[in-house]
Amino acid sequence: MRGLGAIAAKILAVVVVLAATFAFVRWWDFALPGDGAKYQAVFLSNGQTYFGRLIDRIGPYVKIENAYYIQQTPSADDQTPPESRLIKRGNELHQPLPEVLIPRTAILFIEDLRPDSPVGQFMAKDGAP
Repeated sequence: MRGLGAIAAKILAVVVVLAATFAFVRWWDFALPGDGAKYQAVFLSNGQTYFGRLIDRIGPYVKIENAYYIQQTPSADDQTPPESRLIKRGNELHQPLPEVLIPRTAILFIEDLRPDSPVGQFMAKDGAP
């Protein structure tokens, strides 16, 4: 019986350590330090572009906080270019969180937005941190 209690205590300790590690990993983002630009444009291999605060994480994904994307609405005639609007992620039908995780393999390139960028100014005015 004494040996069984010691084994149960060790198993309990391992479970507690694993649970604490899981909670810590979910809380801490493992982000790498950035260069200081407030917003970035992330261009993906599928043609989509996201704008927001890029968090360069350790692992196979990067995170964009308060993500925006461009939505184009076709015009009524072929002579007029489509209307483009900047949409904040999270207002879609399925109500996702405003952050998005993107596989590094899907990224073509990343650009820092200047402070006087119209997209950056729109996001700052819209309340993006």
